[in-house]
Amino acid sequence: MNYKAKHIVEFFEQYESQITHVVVAQTKFRPCRKSQAAIDAMAIQAKKDLRYALNCFAKQLYPNHTNLVTRKPHVYRPLSLVTIENIKETTDPEQTIHFKITLGNLPKHLCTTMIDIHFRHAWHLKAHQQNDIYTEAIADYPGTIQRWLGYTLKDTTKDSKLAWTTNGTWDVENCWIPQAAINTD
Repeated sequence: MNYKAKHIVEFFEQYESQITHVVVAQTKFRPCRKSQAAIDAMAIQAKKDLRYALNCFAKQLYPNHTNLVTRKPHVYRPLSLVTIENIKETTDPEQTIHFKITLGNLPKHLCTTMIDIHFRHAWHLKAHQQNDIYTEAIADYPGTIQRWLGYTLKDTTKDSKLAWTTNGTWDVENCWIPQAAINTD
């Protein structure tokens, strides 16, 4: 049996207590009037760019100890639950492939503005993607975490194939769950 959007939400909900911030990051890739093969190639490159940006972002969180994230990722690397949208042909030239990133396990002293600055630096300046980024603390998000998770998977709800296909909505490769950090107080 193939899993559905509700299964992904159930998986993400396991980490609800660890989630502190959400980010929407637009890419430079526009799927307007492109073939599915071309869109798939753009999505693969976008995922690589996000992986690089998340690595840069994680290292920026500990400026005096950047190697902590590399040496002890299960403690210091941020929780990241990632979905990707607009990975299908469209006629709207303004639409971009973009990511919805749910973050946690961030240093407590960082405010939302600093998290935005660090992510923007990694995404726009390091990964050379668009400067169109939205960052918000989950406590400030209107509604509950379930509403956010439903929002991140809205494409999957419309097209259930996107929940399980290799080129689907859930960007499994860029998700990270720091087990040691989650299990400590």
